[in-house]
Amino acid sequence: MSPLIRLLMVSFVFTLFSGPAAAADEVPRYNQIHLQVERSRPVDNDRMQAVLAVTAEDDSAARLADQINRTMDWAVKTAKLRTRVEVRSGGYRTYPVYNKEKIQRWRAAQELLLEGPDFAELGSLIGQLQERLQVTSVNFFVSAERRRVVEDELIAQALDAFKQRAELVRRQLATKSYRIVDLSINTGGGQPVPPMRGLAMAAVEKSVAPPAIEAGTSILTVNVGGTVELQ
Repeated sequence: MSPLIRLLMVSFVFTLFSGPAAAADEVPRYNQIHLQVERSRPVDNDRMQAVLAVTAEDDSAARLADQINRTMDWAVKTAKLRTRVEVRSGGYRTYPVYNKEKIQRWRAAQELLLEGPDFAELGSLIGQLQERLQVTSVNFFVSAERRRVVEDELIAQALDAFKQRAELVRRQLATKSYRIVDLSINTGGGQPVPPMRGLAMAAVEKSVAPPAIEAGTSILTVNVGGTVELQ
């Protein structure tokens, strides 16, 4: 018997025995219905983040860097006196300003990020820092701890709603029972109030009123989707 014929016979036997097993794995399923429910809740924002920046220009890159560094050092030390405010430095950018393809001067900017739960203290600090820095954005959001608590409650509500809807379908179609084939839970995140940007330009006076602050709410949402099989 030639090697080619022997190979074809082995292939045929393998197909003969493996075919029914593969077909058995693909059990047809009937009466499957996909359901999806959503539960959401507005939640008061309990965290605030502000981004301030110091910007300057000079024809000397070294003198410009010294000015930026001194101002930011003052800002960081001032902010760290507020014990309930988290302080960290942000991006630092220096780039040339050209005139007819020649560098005329240098421009630099560095950011300072402030975050915390005490809006009054943050607002007061922002007013103080606006003596030498500019506010570029203020954002409000829900803290991780509060988000976790609310999302757990929404998951429980959404699962109850999913079961109620599955039971409603079962009754309307007059079947004895149902079973859940698959289930997915999605916590899509909040929809915060839009950030306030460009709140103020550089202050020229030593006394600056703090910005008006309204934290607003975020909408937390949980989606539950899945397939049930009526039996």
